[in-house]
Amino acid sequence: MPIGPVFRQGAMDGLSLPAFMVASSMIGYGALVHSAGMSLGIAVVSTIGIWGLPGQVAFIEYVLLGAPILSMLLAVALANMRFLPMSLSLVPMFRGSKSGWRLRYFYVQLMSVNTWVGLLKKAPDLSPNMRGPYYAGFSTTCMAAGAGGTAAGFLMAEAMPFFVTVTLVFINPIYFAFIFSAMRVRACLLAMLVGAITGPPLYLLSPVWSLPLCGVLAGTVGFYADRWLRRIR
Repeated sequence: MPIGPVFRQGAMDGLSLPAFMVASSMIGYGALVHSAGMSLGIAVVSTIGIWGLPGQVAFIEYVLLGAPILSMLLAVALANMRFLPMSLSLVPMFRGSKSGWRLRYFYVQLMSVNTWVGLLKKAPDLSPNMRGPYYAGFSTTCMAAGAGGTAAGFLMAEAMPFFVTVTLVFINPIYFAFIFSAMRVRACLLAMLVGAITGPPLYLLSPVWSLPLCGVLAGTVGFYADRWLRRIR
């Protein structure tokens, strides 16, 4: 199968709900940048360059604090650390694809929860050589939608109440919850349940470390609970 049609298929698949969700959540980020007194250019470039809302929000906060560049880089990197296991899980899907290996740094930059899930769902239907073009088409569409949503949020910040635009940031996490629920993977469902129960109290105990602690706890419990349930069947 030629690469062009696969790229276009990925772009069309990304143009539906994933792109809409990304654009909606990035509207909130654009409004946040506007409220911080920064420019539209910084808003759009930070979206494309960082490409992860937690890292983008950390970037804005550190800029406002006047923090050193090194600490800013570390904060953004740690905020987006969740992409590391996601990227590693995709490596076997590109085994045997020379173009996938050559373009690995480009593909990593396009990584997001939306694009990761999109490729996981489509990969079984594609050969290793076709997965890269599909992923590139899907991901660039989502990134373009994110940049557009950021610009829209920035420009609409003065026309809409701040709490309305910033609330849109939470659309993406809700969308992710529906995606993982639809995958019908018991370990994921158990992890989501444990995270929903332990997340609020962990946040009250430590707002700074609650997210990574909740992620490690929920993921570990979900994984081992799923293995235990398989053994007792």
